[in-house]
Amino acid sequence: MLTLNILGTPRSREALCPTCTYGITQKGFRGEELTFCCLGSGLRELTFAVSECTAYIDRRIPRPKRTVGFVPAEDRALEETVIPTA
Repeated sequence: MLTLNILGTPRSREALCPTCTYGITQKGFRGEELTFCCLGSGLRELTFAVSECTAYIDRRIPRPKRTVGFVPAEDRALEETVIPTA
């Protein structure tokens, strides 16, 4: 059997919003579904399934944690080192 992939056609029909950090999806008991995007200011209701988005960030991929607190003295000394320029 021969399988053809035509350029420009989507490979999957799943929307990006349910797995996006900025996406909010609400589902009802009878199959109703509302999708919102909270990128920028406020919530915007999306009336279509989004297949591509330039601001998409996958919420399933863990992000590196930032440590909050004081910097050790030896690290601070490295930050304050001034390198002379010619």
